[in-house]
Amino acid sequence: VVLDYGFIDDLQAMLGSKVGKQFFIIAPAASVMFLEDYIEKGSVRYYILRIPYSIINELHNRDFEAIKQPIDESQVNDTVDAVGFDFIRAPKVNCKYSMEKPKNQLVEYAAIKISTFKSEAMLKGASQLENRESLSMIMVDFNYDGDIFNLDKVYYASEIEKNSWKVYLPVEEIKGQMMIIYLDIYGNEYREIKGIEDFSNSKQIQAGSN
Repeated sequence: VVLDYGFIDDLQAMLGSKVGKQFFIIAPAASVMFLEDYIEKGSVRYYILRIPYSIINELHNRDFEAIKQPIDESQVNDTVDAVGFDFIRAPKVNCKYSMEKPKNQLVEYAAIKISTFKSEAMLKGASQLENRESLSMIMVDFNYDGDIFNLDKVYYASEIEKNSWKVYLPVEEIKGQMMIIYLDIYGNEYREIKGIEDFSNSKQIQAGSN
């Protein structure tokens, strides 16, 4: 069984307006046939919670155990390490897409202004990190074919910070739709597909986990 666009279409056809604005699907990471973290159909956003293969493999090697909840802070990681407990958790991202001319530049770029970036990793100390402190890099495929992500450009957090938390994408490189991947320092990704029209509208976007 695979989770592809057709699966989402079938869900939407069956459920339609019977569900709320958000619908969460839990699936093995290897069974998800697309890279996006959510798919929008009508007024519903279908979020995909991927279970890492390493967790599934571990489940085959041991019996299920009752998960003991922590009684103090030192035991929090014990709960996270329990088999089958955690998912691949996309970071929380809040950004603005617009067309801008950077300082001392004559041409416009597709600009991403990162207002909020917070890792949702359930690791000790992760929640104490300041806004954008957990950002590692942003990776871009300027000509995403809907199947395979081909890395064209990497923007590291140190570089983004120097640019007032803005990323400037050259318009001439954008060939139709592109995929943008936001990566936190723990290796968790948030992925979005954007076109040049999304930057022309110049609007604030709330993305990632809620």
